[in-house]
Amino acid sequence: MKIPGNELEKFFRILKQAYCEKEKLEIGSQWQNRVMVCIREMVPAESAPRFMPTFEHLVWRLAPVTSLLTLGLAGIAMMMDAVVEYDLFQLFMNAIEDSTLVHLFGG
Repeated sequence: MKIPGNELEKFFRILKQAYCEKEKLEIGSQWQNRVMVCIREMVPAESAPRFMPTFEHLVWRLAPVTSLLTLGLAGIAMMMDAVVEYDLFQLFMNAIEDSTLVHLFGG
């Protein structure tokens, strides 16, 4: 946004005048109370709507429990040597895929 030169000069002149006259200005003892009343009467700024506030609160409450359970299950799986069970599960899944392909292509 470009401001014409004379408008900018007027603006600076007004600011300079206000700065120079600040010492002459009588504020009074009640200015803080008036400012606080004005602030209280202001309309609060609207915040962005939160997505499911109740669910968000629940997620953050359950996050530590979920983390501990995950670590516990990982530890148990390592102690029980879950690699053998994974191999058996993989063989089972491959057998299902093979039988499905045989049925689809009529082999």
